[in-house]
Amino acid sequence: MKKNQTIAELLANVNSAYLTDAEKYEAIARAERAEYIVEGISSAFKAIKKAALKLKAAFVPTSAQHA
Repeated sequence: MKKNQTIAELLANVNSAYLTDAEKYEAIARAERAEYIVEGISSAFKAIKKAALKLKAAFVPTSAQHA
């Protein structure tokens, strides 16, 4: 199984000698913020999809489910 690295971990491997500490921390904070936003949107999409599938199953007549 492949382990995914976070953006913050990937940024730690980048040569950032030209950046100040404040700029490094800001880049990491922005990356983490973006990850959380994407995770939230992904979670919401999965929940909506799951609810839609439940509604679809509820409205399909039982005789048509096996057709």
